[in-house]
Amino acid sequence: MKKRITIIIIAVALLSLISWAILRPPAIECIALEYSSLENSFTEIGEVIPLMETDVYGKIGGRLLEVKAFAGSNVNMGDLLFVFDTSELTSEEKNLQAQIAVIDSQITTQLIDLTLQKSSLESAIANNKIMLEQAQTEVNLKGDSLQAATSLYEIGGLTSQELLNAQSAYEQAYKNKELLDNQQKQAAIQLSTVNNQLNDFRLGQGVEKETDSALKQQLLAQKNALEIQLALLAEKLDETEVNAPLAGIVRDSSLKTGQIIPYGTKLCSIYQADFYRIDCYILVENTAGINIGDKVEITLRQKDGDKIYAGLVDRIALDASSIISKVGLSEKRVKVEISMAEENWEGLGPYWPVEVCFITAKSNNCLMVPKTALFEETENNWNVWVIREGKTMAIAVERGIQTPSQVEIRGEIFPGDIIIKNAKTSKITVNTSVKAVL
Repeated sequence: MKKRITIIIIAVALLSLISWAILRPPAIECIALEYSSLENSFTEIGEVIPLMETDVYGKIGGRLLEVKAFAGSNVNMGDLLFVFDTSELTSEEKNLQAQIAVIDSQITTQLIDLTLQKSSLESAIANNKIMLEQAQTEVNLKGDSLQAATSLYEIGGLTSQELLNAQSAYEQAYKNKELLDNQQKQAAIQLSTVNNQLNDFRLGQGVEKETDSALKQQLLAQKNALEIQLALLAEKLDETEVNAPLAGIVRDSSLKTGQIIPYGTKLCSIYQADFYRIDCYILVENTAGINIGDKVEITLRQKDGDKIYAGLVDRIALDASSIISKVGLSEKRVKVEISMAEENWEGLGPYWPVEVCFITAKSNNCLMVPKTALFEETENNWNVWVIREGKTMAIAVERGIQTPSQVEIRGEIFPGDIIIKNAKTSKITVNTSVKAVL
């Protein structure tokens, strides 16, 4: 009898336990709504760019005689940075000057020759003038003799041969006078040419004329070419010393004394510290939420503690560039320039990498839930399960800003409401009794 009673009691207890297990409300993981702040952001790697920086190039090539610019050193505008060896240029300058001196000597010789020619022509013209006067007198005498001989011949006083001799003497005298006259004219033309050459042919005169002699044109052309080379060489000699174009800090300087530098080689760069911008390339799809003037957070990662700086979006490029990602893929990215939002960015250095956090949307005092708490009753009609008085209710909501895991919701919901965290983990219906596990 006692054994039967014990079995009955155990059976009743088991039935009660089974009934409780079946009828008890299911325990579901939930969250309690409360006001908080939510922001949508993304982070990209940026590069610190000096606002004031210039590259220093060698305007000539050659061997470095002195190197005074070292990476990290402070320089003032006009400070001497590099000195090139001038020995080759100086030797070339002396060679050009010697060639010009030879041409000047040739010009001087030509002037002396022209002067002697002038003197000789003037002497010849003077002598020829006397001879020409004498020849004219002879012509006059022979003419008179011919006239007298003709008169005598007509009256029979002279033979025809004697008349012919008188006529021949006159013609010979006249020919001699014409010859001297032509010689005088030719000498005058030559003297005029020599005078013109003397007037034009002067030391240092570099203007060529069509009437110049071939020798003069050749000498002046050679001299002009050499003088141009000499002027260019003088400019090079002035550029053998390289000075700082602005005050700042030297970087990219690893040259050494004695090193041969080709023409146009970059010698170093100079930048001004504490005046920077940050260049950052963001994906095209992330540009929609970025505007000029937006604040960004800049993080410099360091072992002894990160440094945080504030910046402002200053410029957004209109075009996209193809950038190769770390995994080797080509991505279309847009350049964004960030300026200082503070007086300076002390502690940053040129071309350092930094993390730039862009905030595309932000909401304060909002109600947010995990994205898993939402479900679609119909397309684009979102709901959440709310537990009130132990029963489930489907409340329609609108979505606000989102992050990869959280979403802002608006609707007939209030702080303190209990929301089922994952709407798809259990078969929940309206007015279901549940136990919230927070």
